[in-house]
Amino acid sequence: MTCTPLPPSTSAAAGCRASLAIVLLSRGAGYASGESELTALAQHLHATLVARGLPLLSVQPAFVDRFQPALPQALDLCAAAQTIVILPVMVPDEPSLRRWLHKLIMRWRADRIGRIDRTDSGPHSQRLIFAAPLVQTPQLADVLAATVQDALAQPDTHDVPAVVGEDDWEHDPKGWSIVPEHQHHVLWCTGPRCTAKGAVQLWPHLARTVRENPVLKKKVMLLQTSCQYPCNHGPLMIVYPGGQWYGPMDSSNIEPVLTQHVLHEQVSEDLCIQGSHTLARQSS
Repeated sequence: MTCTPLPPSTSAAAGCRASLAIVLLSRGAGYASGESELTALAQHLHATLVARGLPLLSVQPAFVDRFQPALPQALDLCAAAQTIVILPVMVPDEPSLRRWLHKLIMRWRADRIGRIDRTDSGPHSQRLIFAAPLVQTPQLADVLAATVQDALAQPDTHDVPAVVGEDDWEHDPKGWSIVPEHQHHVLWCTGPRCTAKGAVQLWPHLARTVRENPVLKKKVMLLQTSCQYPCNHGPLMIVYPGGQWYGPMDSSNIEPVLTQHVLHEQVSEDLCIQGSHTLARQSS
Protein backbone atom coordinates (compact mmCIF):
# COMPACT_ATOMS: atom_id res chain seq x y z
CA MET A 1 0.00 0.00 0.00
CA THR A 2 1.38 3.45 -0.90
CA CYS A 3 0.68 7.00 0.08
CA THR A 4 -2.17 8.68 -1.76
CA PRO A 5 -0.42 10.98 -4.29
CA LEU A 6 -1.18 14.59 -5.01
CA PRO A 7 -3.69 15.01 -7.85
CA PRO A 8 -2.21 15.70 -11.31
CA SER A 9 -3.83 19.14 -11.29
CA THR A 10 -1.70 20.22 -8.33
CA SER A 11 1.25 22.29 -9.52
CA ALA A 12 4.83 21.18 -8.99
CA ALA A 13 5.48 24.27 -6.90
CA ALA A 14 2.64 23.41 -4.56
CA GLY A 15 3.99 19.88 -4.30
CA CYS A 16 7.39 21.25 -3.28
CA ARG A 17 5.73 23.31 -0.53
CA ALA A 18 3.79 20.32 0.78
CA SER A 19 4.76 19.76 4.39
CA LEU A 20 1.84 17.84 5.93
CA ALA A 21 1.22 14.10 5.93
CA ILE A 22 -1.72 12.26 7.50
CA VAL A 23 -1.59 8.69 8.80
CA LEU A 24 -5.14 7.33 8.83
CA LEU A 25 -4.89 4.71 11.58
CA SER A 26 -7.40 1.88 11.99
CA ARG A 27 -7.69 -1.51 13.64
CA GLY A 28 -7.19 -4.37 11.21
CA ALA A 29 -10.31 -6.09 9.90
CA GLY A 30 -11.03 -9.76 9.54
CA TYR A 31 -12.44 -9.32 6.05
CA ALA A 32 -10.79 -8.71 2.69
CA SER A 33 -12.41 -5.36 1.91
CA GLY A 34 -11.16 -3.71 5.11
CA GLU A 35 -7.96 -2.56 3.39
CA SER A 36 -9.74 -1.18 0.33
CA GLU A 37 -12.30 0.66 2.47
CA LEU A 38 -9.61 2.45 4.48
CA THR A 39 -7.74 3.28 1.26
CA ALA A 40 -10.91 4.78 -0.23
CA LEU A 41 -11.42 6.87 2.92
CA ALA A 42 -7.81 8.07 2.70
CA GLN A 43 -8.32 9.15 -0.92
CA HIS A 44 -11.51 11.00 -0.04
CA LEU A 45 -9.80 12.76 2.89
CA HIS A 46 -6.89 13.68 0.64
CA ALA A 47 -9.19 15.28 -1.93
CA THR A 48 -11.10 17.15 0.78
CA LEU A 49 -7.98 18.60 2.42
CA VAL A 50 -6.40 19.58 -0.90
CA ALA A 51 -9.63 21.36 -1.85
CA ARG A 52 -9.30 23.35 1.38
CA GLY A 53 -5.82 24.51 0.38
CA LEU A 54 -3.70 22.54 2.84
CA PRO A 55 -0.09 21.86 1.69
CA LEU A 56 -0.67 18.12 1.81
CA LEU A 57 2.04 15.63 0.94
CA SER A 58 0.10 12.41 1.48
CA VAL A 59 -2.64 10.52 3.32
CA GLN A 60 -1.34 7.12 4.31
CA PRO A 61 -3.59 4.28 5.55
CA ALA A 62 -2.14 2.22 8.41
CA PHE A 63 -3.30 -0.55 10.72
CA VAL A 64 -2.74 -1.21 14.40
CA ASP A 65 -3.13 -4.97 13.97
CA ARG A 66 -3.99 -7.80 11.50
CA PHE A 67 -3.18 -5.77 8.35
CA GLN A 68 -0.23 -3.86 6.95
CA PRO A 69 1.37 -1.40 6.77
CA ALA A 70 1.79 -1.09 10.51
CA LEU A 71 2.26 2.35 12.03
CA PRO A 72 6.10 2.38 11.87
CA GLN A 73 6.04 1.51 8.16
CA ALA A 74 3.40 4.18 7.51
CA LEU A 75 5.54 6.76 9.30
CA ASP A 76 8.50 5.74 7.13
CA LEU A 77 6.40 6.36 4.02
CA CYS A 78 5.48 9.84 5.26
CA ALA A 79 8.84 10.75 6.80
CA ALA A 80 9.55 13.56 4.30
CA ALA A 81 6.77 15.71 5.78
CA GLN A 82 7.58 18.39 8.33
CA THR A 83 4.35 17.61 10.19
CA ILE A 84 2.73 14.19 10.50
CA VAL A 85 -0.72 13.88 12.01
CA ILE A 86 -1.71 10.40 13.18
CA LEU A 87 -5.51 10.31 12.87
CA PRO A 88 -7.14 7.36 14.69
CA VAL A 89 -10.44 6.17 13.22
CA MET A 90 -10.99 3.38 15.76
CA VAL A 91 -14.11 2.88 17.86
CA PRO A 92 -14.14 2.25 20.75
CA ASP A 93 -11.05 4.02 22.04
CA GLU A 94 -8.64 2.05 24.22
CA PRO A 95 -6.52 4.37 26.40
CA SER A 96 -3.84 1.76 27.14
CA LEU A 97 -3.43 1.03 23.42
CA ARG A 98 -3.27 4.75 22.64
CA ARG A 99 -0.53 5.20 25.25
CA TRP A 100 1.44 2.33 23.75
CA LEU A 101 1.04 3.83 20.27
CA HIS A 102 2.51 7.08 21.61
CA LYS A 103 5.57 5.14 22.80
CA LEU A 104 5.80 3.37 19.44
CA ILE A 105 5.89 6.76 17.71
CA MET A 106 8.56 7.99 20.13
CA ARG A 107 10.70 4.93 19.38
CA TRP A 108 10.22 5.52 15.64
CA ARG A 109 11.42 9.11 16.02
CA ALA A 110 14.45 8.10 18.11
CA ASP A 111 15.38 5.37 15.63
CA ARG A 112 15.02 7.77 12.70
CA ILE A 113 17.25 10.37 14.34
CA GLY A 114 19.80 7.65 15.01
CA ARG A 115 19.82 6.56 11.36
CA ILE A 116 20.55 9.94 9.79
CA ASP A 117 23.15 12.64 10.07
CA ARG A 118 22.50 14.46 13.33
CA THR A 119 23.41 17.75 11.67
CA ASP A 120 20.23 17.46 9.59
CA SER A 121 17.56 19.67 11.16
CA GLY A 122 14.69 17.67 9.63
CA PRO A 123 13.85 15.14 12.35
CA HIS A 124 14.55 17.62 15.16
CA SER A 125 12.00 20.11 13.80
CA GLN A 126 9.48 17.51 12.61
CA ARG A 127 6.14 17.57 14.43
CA LEU A 128 4.35 14.32 15.23
CA ILE A 129 0.76 14.89 16.32
CA PHE A 130 -1.56 12.18 17.62
CA ALA A 131 -5.10 13.47 17.06
CA ALA A 132 -7.95 12.93 19.51
CA PRO A 133 -9.80 9.58 19.34
CA LEU A 134 -12.72 9.47 16.94
CA VAL A 135 -15.24 8.99 19.75
CA GLN A 136 -14.10 12.27 21.31
CA THR A 137 -14.76 14.26 18.13
CA PRO A 138 -17.60 16.71 18.87
CA GLN A 139 -18.97 16.53 15.32
CA LEU A 140 -19.29 12.72 15.36
CA ALA A 141 -22.81 12.77 16.82
CA ASP A 142 -23.94 15.12 14.04
CA VAL A 143 -22.51 12.79 11.40
CA LEU A 144 -24.25 9.79 12.95
CA ALA A 145 -27.55 11.67 13.21
CA ALA A 146 -27.37 12.55 9.52
CA THR A 147 -26.65 8.90 8.70
CA VAL A 148 -29.77 7.83 10.63
CA GLN A 149 -31.89 10.34 8.72
CA ASP A 150 -30.47 9.13 5.40
CA ALA A 151 -31.23 5.51 6.32
CA LEU A 152 -34.84 6.38 7.19
CA ALA A 153 -35.24 8.18 3.87
CA GLN A 154 -34.04 5.21 1.79
CA PRO A 155 -36.57 2.97 0.00
CA ASP A 156 -37.49 -0.29 1.69
CA THR A 157 -35.22 -2.25 -0.69
CA HIS A 158 -32.48 -1.60 1.90
CA ASP A 159 -34.41 -3.35 4.67
CA VAL A 160 -33.23 -6.73 5.94
CA PRO A 161 -35.44 -9.29 4.16
CA ALA A 162 -37.84 -11.53 6.05
CA VAL A 163 -37.37 -15.31 5.95
CA VAL A 164 -39.66 -16.72 3.28
CA GLY A 165 -40.78 -20.34 2.89
CA GLU A 166 -38.39 -23.15 3.75
CA ASP A 167 -35.16 -21.46 2.67
CA ASP A 168 -32.30 -23.10 4.62
CA TRP A 169 -30.56 -19.76 5.16
CA GLU A 170 -29.05 -20.69 8.52
CA HIS A 171 -26.92 -23.43 6.94
CA ASP A 172 -25.85 -21.73 3.72
CA PRO A 173 -23.29 -22.69 2.53
CA LYS A 174 -23.14 -26.26 3.84
CA GLY A 175 -19.34 -26.15 4.07
CA TRP A 176 -19.53 -23.78 7.01
CA SER A 177 -20.91 -26.65 9.11
CA ILE A 178 -17.96 -28.98 8.43
CA VAL A 179 -15.00 -29.04 10.83
CA PRO A 180 -11.74 -29.16 8.80
CA GLU A 181 -9.35 -32.07 9.34
CA HIS A 182 -6.48 -31.08 11.61
CA GLN A 183 -4.49 -32.16 14.68
CA HIS A 184 -2.83 -28.87 15.60
CA HIS A 185 -3.98 -25.30 16.05
CA VAL A 186 -1.23 -22.81 15.27
CA LEU A 187 -2.10 -19.42 16.73
CA TRP A 188 -0.31 -16.47 15.15
CA CYS A 189 -0.49 -13.24 17.14
CA THR A 190 -1.42 -10.15 15.13
CA GLY A 191 -1.98 -7.89 18.11
CA PRO A 192 -0.67 -4.31 17.96
CA ARG A 193 2.82 -4.98 19.30
CA CYS A 194 3.46 -8.12 17.25
CA THR A 195 2.11 -6.28 14.19
CA ALA A 196 4.57 -3.46 14.82
CA LYS A 197 7.34 -6.09 14.94
CA GLY A 198 6.37 -7.51 11.53
CA ALA A 199 3.86 -10.27 12.34
CA VAL A 200 1.46 -9.31 9.54
CA GLN A 201 4.27 -9.29 6.97
CA LEU A 202 5.30 -12.76 8.18
CA TRP A 203 1.80 -14.26 8.00
CA PRO A 204 1.99 -15.04 4.22
CA HIS A 205 5.29 -16.85 4.84
CA LEU A 206 3.66 -18.98 7.56
CA ALA A 207 0.62 -19.71 5.37
CA ARG A 208 2.85 -20.67 2.43
CA THR A 209 4.90 -22.98 4.66
CA VAL A 210 1.75 -24.93 5.56
CA ARG A 211 0.15 -24.75 2.12
CA GLU A 212 3.19 -26.09 0.27
CA ASN A 213 3.78 -29.03 2.61
CA PRO A 214 1.04 -31.68 2.11
CA VAL A 215 1.55 -33.22 5.55
CA LEU A 216 1.48 -29.87 7.36
CA LYS A 217 -1.56 -28.86 5.33
CA LYS A 218 -3.41 -31.95 6.56
CA LYS A 219 -2.41 -31.58 10.21
CA VAL A 220 -2.40 -27.82 10.88
CA MET A 221 -5.09 -25.19 11.12
CA LEU A 222 -3.71 -21.63 11.15
CA LEU A 223 -5.50 -18.95 13.14
CA GLN A 224 -4.71 -15.27 13.60
CA THR A 225 -5.34 -13.93 17.10
CA SER A 226 -5.42 -10.60 18.88
CA CYS A 227 -2.84 -9.79 21.57
CA GLN A 228 -1.49 -12.78 23.54
CA TYR A 229 0.32 -10.41 25.99
CA PRO A 230 4.01 -11.49 26.29
CA CYS A 231 4.72 -8.82 23.68
CA ASN A 232 8.46 -8.51 24.33
CA HIS A 233 8.87 -12.00 22.82
CA GLY A 234 6.91 -11.23 19.65
CA PRO A 235 6.15 -12.03 16.93
CA LEU A 236 4.52 -14.97 18.72
CA MET A 237 3.42 -18.40 17.51
CA ILE A 238 1.53 -20.77 19.85
CA VAL A 239 1.04 -24.44 18.94
CA TYR A 240 -1.67 -26.62 20.45
CA PRO A 241 -2.48 -29.18 21.81
CA GLY A 242 1.03 -29.04 23.31
CA GLY A 243 0.68 -25.41 24.36
CA GLN A 244 4.20 -24.34 23.35
CA TRP A 245 4.78 -20.61 22.85
CA TYR A 246 7.51 -19.64 20.40
CA GLY A 247 9.15 -16.27 19.84
CA PRO A 248 10.46 -14.10 18.46
CA MET A 249 9.56 -15.58 15.07
CA ASP A 250 11.02 -14.42 11.77
CA SER A 251 11.21 -15.59 8.16
CA SER A 252 14.22 -17.81 8.86
CA ASN A 253 12.79 -19.82 11.76
CA ILE A 254 9.07 -20.26 10.94
CA GLU A 255 9.50 -23.35 8.75
CA PRO A 256 12.08 -25.22 10.88
CA VAL A 257 10.22 -24.58 14.15
CA LEU A 258 6.85 -25.64 12.74
CA THR A 259 8.08 -28.73 10.91
CA GLN A 260 10.18 -29.82 13.88
CA HIS A 261 7.17 -29.46 16.19
CA VAL A 262 4.42 -30.96 14.04
CA LEU A 263 6.25 -33.51 11.89
CA HIS A 264 9.06 -34.61 14.23
CA GLU A 265 7.33 -33.96 17.58
CA GLN A 266 10.28 -31.98 18.92
CA VAL A 267 10.26 -28.59 20.62
CA SER A 268 12.64 -25.88 19.42
CA GLU A 269 14.01 -25.18 22.89
CA ASP A 270 15.90 -22.00 22.01
CA LEU A 271 12.68 -20.29 20.89
CA CYS A 272 10.20 -21.88 23.30
CA ILE A 273 9.28 -19.25 25.89
CA GLN A 274 6.44 -21.18 27.54
CA GLY A 275 5.36 -24.81 27.74
CA SER A 276 6.94 -28.22 28.10
CA HIS A 277 10.03 -29.07 26.08
CA THR A 278 8.70 -32.60 25.61
CA LEU A 279 5.78 -33.41 23.31
CA ALA A 280 3.35 -36.26 23.81
CA ARG A 281 3.26 -38.60 20.83
CA GLN A 282 0.38 -37.90 18.44
CA SER A 283 -1.40 -40.59 16.44
CA SER A 284 -0.97 -40.07 12.69
